[in-house]
Formats: sequence, structure tokens, C-alpha cells
Amino acid sequence: MKMASFPGGVHPAQRKDTAYSAIERLPAPEKVYLHLSNSCGCPSKAIVKKGDAVLKGSVIAEPAGRISAFIHSPVSGIVEDIKKWPHFSGQKLEAVIIKNDFKDEFAPSRNAKDASLLAPSEITEVVRNSGIVGLGGAAFPSDVKLLPLRAHKAATLIINACECEPFLTADESLIREKAVDIIEGAKIAGRALAAKRIIIGIEDNKAETAEELLKRSSDRIQVRLLKTKYPQGGEKQLIYALTGRKVPMCGLPLDVGVAVLNVSTVFAIFEAVVKSKPLYERVVTLGAYFRKPGNVIISAGTRLEDIINFRGGLPDNVNKIVLGGPMMGQALCDLDVPVSKAASGILLMTDVERKEYECLRCMRCASVCPMGLVPRESLALYKAGKSYGGALNCIECGSCAYICPSRIPLLHYLKLSKKKLAALSCPDARSPAAPAGRTLTK
Repeated sequence: MKMASFPGGVHPAQRKDTAYSAIERLPAPEKVYLHLSNSCGCPSKAIVKKGDAVLKGSVIAEPAGRISAFIHSPVSGIVEDIKKWPHFSGQKLEAVIIKNDFKDEFAPSRNAKDASLLAPSEITEVVRNSGIVGLGGAAFPSDVKLLPLRAHKAATLIINACECEPFLTADESLIREKAVDIIEGAKIAGRALAAKRIIIGIEDNKAETAEELLKRSSDRIQVRLLKTKYPQGGEKQLIYALTGRKVPMCGLPLDVGVAVLNVSTVFAIFEAVVKSKPLYERVVTLGAYFRKPGNVIISAGTRLEDIINFRGGLPDNVNKIVLGGPMMGQALCDLDVPVSKAASGILLMTDVERKEYECLRCMRCASVCPMGLVPRESLALYKAGKSYGGALNCIECGSCAYICPSRIPLLHYLKLSKKKLAALSCPDARSPAAPAGRTLTK
């Protein structure tokens, strides 16, 4: 197959050591901590109170707006409290705390139906009621993505199987073990969208895994190999590589008649529609310095400390924990933070202090930026008390900071510019710029 790609990008070491490990299941913890902010939109509204009994898979919170999501309990037990709890954003946000009774009693589910008999609106409703959000990291409610393309004449559904960040292999392991279900989930999502075609994009460093999909592909579903390059899995980069269409600056995939869903997301759609299973657990990569690395199914709301203890404890040389991948993930300093639906990986790392030097004006940051920006300008303008206007188009991939020979945290300055520009256009904008890095306190 001919391989496609996009302009810019970098080639970090892959470190995909866990790619061939079988998926395991992590034991459910004694308590789960389910934040009401479990999607990229409005926090959900709790419909349970302290002392309520809940069943596994039962709804504990409902959407509080159009861009919001249902939240389901991953265990059966008692609601111990609803209070503020450490969140990966660094803040303390409202969470429902459930004490596990270990009875594993399931909530009654609707009778599963043949997906081919469901109308597109019925599929979308199942996805919404199942609390499915984008599992590639964005956590955007998936039912919202399944609505707008139906009337588009050239609707294309792209399934993102790139998993281009180093260390992360959750999607790859899922493809190896659940290729049939993933293909069926893609068909279901395509039916909901009335998509004319479905393309699965996967990097060529996963050629053997791609074979599992190719065996089950059809004329309607194409499997395309892409050059291994970061951030090949970025929405705009993936769309360009597979279709040649350019999403407008500050635009959406919808603007070019495309919807993009992650591999794990379409698997969740399959389980919701075919098996009546809401989204309350997912496959997560445990990588880097974990004593027992691998890909495991983890219940939403499980604390990082519980996960680490289940896998052999915290190694002495680790002083940094990253939720997600090393390029775009969030560095954390509190082991009480629970995993959310969007957590694709947890990495235990050693944070080495690196001296920052003056900018050399080498323009390497501009040469690798997949959005055609000049990241060094964000630094120069920040020092002058101004903001870099191009920052609003930054996808926060971190390629600029990765390639910088002066070790300048350029992404940090881009985020600061984005925050300032957002505040100017919307005075209520409150999303803080993430710090360049945090060191774990044991």
C-alpha cells in the first residue's frame, strides 16, 4: 500500500515495548473517584446522593449541556460522598466517591439489538446514553460527532489507529485482540453518520497489526498505511494524509466533510450498541518504568496510587508521572488523581532537570510544526509582553519543544499565548496554561 503523510513532524524513539503484551484486567479498587468533569464540555450533574446504593453500569451523573456526558459507575456499592477531589488539571473538582461492595452486581440493561436494524438516530442515542467520549485524549462526546455529517454529500469517517505517541500501545493491543469488534464498531459509527466511505489510518510501524484489520476489511472499509511520524494521529494531519483535504485554520473536520473517531472509541461504540455496555472502563497502557508494564483494562475513577500498587509499587528512581503520552500528556504531582475515560496511558518517568539556553534562531521549531507556525515567536512576544496570534492554531503536539536545541519549553509559551488570546475574545476563559513539567512528590 502507498503510504501518505503530512508536512512537518518529528521522529521520537517509539519505545513500544508493550505492543505485544496480552490485555489484562486490573482488579477493581476499594473506592472509585468519578469526577463530574469527565468530558471536554460542561461538568455532568450528579443524580445520586451520599448513602445511595448503585449498581455496576448504573447512571450516577447526567449531561448538564449539549457538550457533556453521562457517567456510569464501574462498580456496585454505596455512594460514600460527593466532594472536591484532586483532578489531573491540578485543581480539586467535584467527584462522586463510591465504596466498592465487590458484589459486582450489574444494573439492568436494555435488550441488545441488531445494529443493522437501528436507525442512525437510535445509534446516536445509544452512544449518548452510554456516556461515550473520544478515547484518543480529547474526551469530546461522541454522540455530537455522529450528528452533523448525515446531510453532507461527501461524508467520510476516518478511524484513527495511528497511536503515534511513544510508549502508548493500548489501541494496538486492542486491534490485535478485538479486530472483528473494531470493524463492526466502525460500521455502526458509519451507519450513524451515513458515511459514504470509512478509512482506517494506521502507521507503518504497526504493519503486522494492520494485517488483522485488512483481513476483515471490505470495499466500504479501507485500511491505509501511513508513514510513522509524530503527530500522524493529529486530526488535521490525519485528514490531510488520507484525503488531501486541509481543515481551515480554527476550523473543524466537519468543514471538509470528515469525522474522526479513535480505535478505542469505535470499540466502545460496538460494546454499547451490540452488548448494551456503557463506558465505565477502558484499556490503558502502563509504560516506561512501571515494575509490571503492559496494557490493562482499568475502571474509570481508579486512583493512580491504586494502579501503581497493583502493578508492583513505585520504583525508587521515578519522580514524575504522566497521564497520557510523553509528548502531549499531563505531568502530575498527586497520586490521588483518578484516571478518567480519556486516559490512554500512564507513564512512570525520571524527570531530569535540563538547562535552558538562549534561542539560536535556527528555525527548527518552524520546520517541524505540523500547523506551519513559527513557535519561537511565542517566546519573543511573551518576553515583550505580547501574545503570538498563531497560537490559536497550535494543536499542542510539542514537536517544537522536542526539536529545540536550546531546550526552550516552546509549547508552554504557546499555551500562555492561547490563554491570553482566549481571555481577550472571551473574558470568562479560565483554562490555565499547563506547566512545562511537574515533579512527583512521594
